[in-house]
Amino acid sequence: MLDNIKEIHIEPTSVCNADCPMCARNINGKGLNPYITLKSLPVKWFEDNINPDQIKQLDKIFFCGNVGDPASAPELLSIISFFKKHNPKLVVGLNTNGGLKNKLWWSKLGHLLDGHLDYCVFSIDGLEDTNHLYRRNVKWQKVMENAQSYISTGASAHWDMLVFEHNKHQVLEAQQLAKEMNFTWFRAKETDRWDSYTTNLGILPAGEYTAPSYGREIICEKDRDKSVFLDYTGKYWPCCHMAEAYLNKIGLELHGDIRNYNNSELFKEYKVRLTTETPFYICRRACGKTTGKRSQWKTEQQLR
Repeated sequence: MLDNIKEIHIEPTSVCNADCPMCARNINGKGLNPYITLKSLPVKWFEDNINPDQIKQLDKIFFCGNVGDPASAPELLSIISFFKKHNPKLVVGLNTNGGLKNKLWWSKLGHLLDGHLDYCVFSIDGLEDTNHLYRRNVKWQKVMENAQSYISTGASAHWDMLVFEHNKHQVLEAQQLAKEMNFTWFRAKETDRWDSYTTNLGILPAGEYTAPSYGREIICEKDRDKSVFLDYTGKYWPCCHMAEAYLNKIGLELHGDIRNYNNSELFKEYKVRLTTETPFYICRRACGKTTGKRSQWKTEQQLR
């Protein structure tokens, strides 16, 4: 499965402190998706299933948050240490809402992510009065304390902001705060998930939403990056987008066809569909060469 792979995108856990209304782990922000079980991968799983030679061939690993926050994984620091032990030059990235654990844990993470290109993405959607409107159950003060503890080690931090109607006026102020806190990057974008979700979520798009007409020209991230996605159960998928579409109970009318295949079969099927110009809808939305996509970065500023 890892032959010729250069990047592994890893979801080490399905546990999360937040109830973001457009996340596949819940149903419109309420209740756990019945397709999901609460589970975390221990470091022993990686020791037993990924050998040192496979790690040495990698350029990067990224701990992503498809349905869980990587910081929720009890053994995340040990997992990172395991990979770095066998490949000190490996680039390590992480995505989080920043509202978990304590300042000491984040300081330890910062010291671990000591490579020149290592980084942690903090998904912070606004300021103190707005972040919780989408990142529900996430405490602002805790995010600020944890981010500052991490940054104080000298590690690189990115502030990624999803823009909605309720926070669109705060983009520049959030960017300034990110600069003052010594974040490395600030980026802001909207979301294309309005094609699957209604506006009955207590949030609204930043302006009138019109779904783009997703074409069939695909620039496949998996093929471009030679990557693979590993979920919290130890299953491999072509990419995180397919895994999310497979699990999500919302928007099945758009991507329900993906559930006709298991994770292993999808490795062959997505290539067949790209070749015959009949890609899955999720491929067109995630990797389609389409103008007008809201998920394209609107602001992308290097701060230091």
